[in-house]
Amino acid sequence: MINVLHMSVDDVSTLNRKFDLIYADPPFGLQRDFNMQEKNGEVKGFSDNWNTYEDYLEWYGSTINNLWDVLSKDGWMYLHNNFIGNARVLGYIKPEIVDAFYTNISWKRSGPKNNIKNGWGNIVDSIMVLRKGNPYFQVEYTDLDAKYEKNSFKNKDDRGFYALAKTTGEKSRPSRRYEFKGYNPEFGWRVSEEMLQDLANENMLHYGKNTVYKKIYLEDNKGVPVQNLWDDLYNISRSELNKRKYPTQKPLKMLERIVKSSCPEDGWVLDPFAGSGTTAKASQLLNRNCVTLDVNEDAINLTNDWLRDSA
Repeated sequence: MINVLHMSVDDVSTLNRKFDLIYADPPFGLQRDFNMQEKNGEVKGFSDNWNTYEDYLEWYGSTINNLWDVLSKDGWMYLHNNFIGNARVLGYIKPEIVDAFYTNISWKRSGPKNNIKNGWGNIVDSIMVLRKGNPYFQVEYTDLDAKYEKNSFKNKDDRGFYALAKTTGEKSRPSRRYEFKGYNPEFGWRVSEEMLQDLANENMLHYGKNTVYKKIYLEDNKGVPVQNLWDDLYNISRSELNKRKYPTQKPLKMLERIVKSSCPEDGWVLDPFAGSGTTAKASQLLNRNCVTLDVNEDAINLTNDWLRDSA
């Protein structure tokens, strides 16, 4: 179920629902208008102008406090902003929310900038991640780097290429100290003798000169677990007019990653700043329930159009 509502985030408490995942991509307080002209001459966008930056931070902090109240007792909140906004707003939110800080995701939204004269090029956004309780999470993976794959999965047997994983401990564990097929490591083993024997019976051990390794087969490898540096998802460029429908539109693959990893299939997602409807579309494709809202009628129309589109 996808609900698209023409309403303000200030009224989020009226939804009468708790959400497993909240993704918020609010205005950044940049004192400018964001507009985009389509081929037919129609201009779509929004204003990000404030009397003072202090006014913006008070609004942003109040918004986070209100969103926290509708987050499930076991839920994730992703706050997409620049580093200044996400750092300074910590002084405007409730202490319990500050204590719920889990990590910061740095999203590399573009390649290097060549017009920098004074200072460092700013090519990343901040996605502050807050965790309440013990929420659902599914690890996401990216493809193995070709060089890493070649260098790591260089052993081969009848089943295929495999890498080596340690079976010996790094700290002394008396309960795991035993001799196995002539090997008796100084600090013991990482697994029990019974488990190690099971691996041997399944031909999952590689016997080296001084130690034993577990085989990790390339065909079973899911890839590299995604960390908190996202440098594989570039922003939608201005040249992709057929794909970019809103000035600050985010990549669909980014929202698919967030939704898939942080909301169960029967759970609910909230995006209080619909924009082009990327979160709603990701939820639709991944069979999650979603409520998205915006005060901008253009955003509501764009979202509904995309949801009706099978692409």
